[in-house]
Amino acid sequence: MELLKAHESRDAEASRLQQALQRQEEADAAKLVELMRRQEAASAAAVEEAKAAIEAQLVERFREEQAAAAEAHSAQLQQLSAEHSTQLQQAAALLEAQAREKFETAVAHERVIAREAQEQAVLAERLAYLSALKQLELDVDVLTRVLAPTVYLMQSFPTSLCLPLRARRPPPRAPARHPFCAATP
Repeated sequence: MELLKAHESRDAEASRLQQALQRQEEADAAKLVELMRRQEAASAAAVEEAKAAIEAQLVERFREEQAAAAEAHSAQLQQLSAEHSTQLQQAAALLEAQAREKFETAVAHERVIAREAQEQAVLAERLAYLSALKQLELDVDVLTRVLAPTVYLMQSFPTSLCLPLRARRPPPRAPARHPFCAATP
């Protein structure tokens, strides 16, 4: 009996030990689960922080790229604006030169037309003056012949009336020439 009691007592002790061990394992398991949960929460927080840091870096890099692209776009826009301005100035200068050349051509053409018209008018005036002068010369010659004392008149009437006519008789003269007539044939 004693042996049975000893055996029972050992069984009871083993059972207590096993229960204590089981409780200790359960407590350790609970602590381990709690530790794993904390570890998981900490790593999740670290992952979230890392994600936030990476996102912040990506956002910063994106902003830098956007700023660089905007700066490049602005520089390109300024360059294009300057080229466009230069092209506009060149086109304006070309148009102005063409307009000036067209104007000078028109002025030269009008001058030629005016010069020809003036020469025609001067020539017509010279011809009219020459014709009038020739007519006057013919009239003077006719009047001179009519009014000049003739040999017949002086021989027929040798009176004192013919003496003043002899004295007034003009010498023979060359045909009159006008300065404008010298240029015409």
